[in-house]
Amino acid sequence: MDLETTDSHSDETSALRERIASLEARIAELEQERHELRMSVEQSQALVAAVAKMSWSTNADGSTGLASMQWCEFTGQTVDELQGVGWAEALHPEDRAHAAMAWQNAVATRSVYNVEFRLRRRDGVYHQFWSVGVPHVLEDGSIRKWIGCCVDVTEQRHTERALRVSEERYRSITMRLPVAVFETDAEGKTKFVNDTWTTVTGVPASQAAGDGWVRGLHRDDVNRVVESWLEVVKTGEQKHPLDFRFHLPDGTIRWVSARAEAMRRADGAIEGFLGTLTDINDRKQAEELLRETMEQKEIIEAQRQRLADLSTPLIPITDRILTMPLVGALDPERAEQVLTTLLEGVSRTGAAVAILDITGVAVVDTQVASALLRAAQAVRLLGAEVILSGIRAEVAQTLVGLGAEFGGLITTGSLKLGIDRAMKAVSRRG
Repeated sequence: MDLETTDSHSDETSALRERIASLEARIAELEQERHELRMSVEQSQALVAAVAKMSWSTNADGSTGLASMQWCEFTGQTVDELQGVGWAEALHPEDRAHAAMAWQNAVATRSVYNVEFRLRRRDGVYHQFWSVGVPHVLEDGSIRKWIGCCVDVTEQRHTERALRVSEERYRSITMRLPVAVFETDAEGKTKFVNDTWTTVTGVPASQAAGDGWVRGLHRDDVNRVVESWLEVVKTGEQKHPLDFRFHLPDGTIRWVSARAEAMRRADGAIEGFLGTLTDINDRKQAEELLRETMEQKEIIEAQRQRLADLSTPLIPITDRILTMPLVGALDPERAEQVLTTLLEGVSRTGAAVAILDITGVAVVDTQVASALLRAAQAVRLLGAEVILSGIRAEVAQTLVGLGAEFGGLITTGSLKLGIDRAMKAVSRRG
């Protein structure tokens, strides 16, 4: 054997050893991957078993499989009875076709199996179950097996059904309530109104959704109402009822009073608002009528006062002398007005003499004379003198009939003489 042959043999041996080492390393890697894959599958199955009361698995094409003991214990089926679509025999007859077709479709399309069905317990009572299954896909894209679980959702579905019935009953009752009711989302957008709401506002339910109800508002109220409503949505609280008007399609105006309360979740977050609209149109009309009546009453009173002032004019002759010429009948009400006006004038101006001129009074009877006497006595209490001018013969007889009660009262036959006497009285006082 020559040297070249020996060297060649040595190189081949070295290459073979390297190849063997590489294969051994690859085998070790595959073994580790297989171990990790097995652990992953076992963990997935353990997780499914922990989450669900029933877990199941099938081969790649879904034709045979192994269900958990919980399935067999619940339904009374054996493992052999489950093969193929035998498991569907435990389902409610109305659900079998749908569940089987959904399974076949999932296997054919390699998609998630997700279906609900009624499963018969071994005592014949059906429970509602939710079943979900997923394919376990290998690196090469092939399906190794299917794994899944079944969860008993009977109680949950009963609760949901009861809630749905309750909501339907609530909506039915709400729709017939004689009170206008509305419901919004957390942003204040309308999502429900009852029939009475539509009747009161004149806005159809289909047009009230979102912010559509705003179009029915009286144009003078739009800005105020929208700003107030946005504040309620922002703060979650309405401190006072909001009164405003809707402009109905027939052209009439209707007043309403709105009140809303926030609906909150368990964590306190607002999920919407529930509110009512109360028709206050009759009340507003009554208030408007009362307001107009009060305004008219004030106008009438002002006119009456004006007439009273005109019928009992108080005219300043000088800074110290006032005169009140009286014309027409002097009834008790007017006599009281004379007294009030005279006292106010004397008190305000500080006059020393007040002249009551009765030249234009047609009849001076005992009642009128008594009123004049009271006025004179009241003015004297303020420190001023009273002169009664315009005395006629018949008036003098009436005054004489009152006797001494008019003692000290200055009288004159005319206003001119009364003014002269007043000027002299002021001069004496200095």
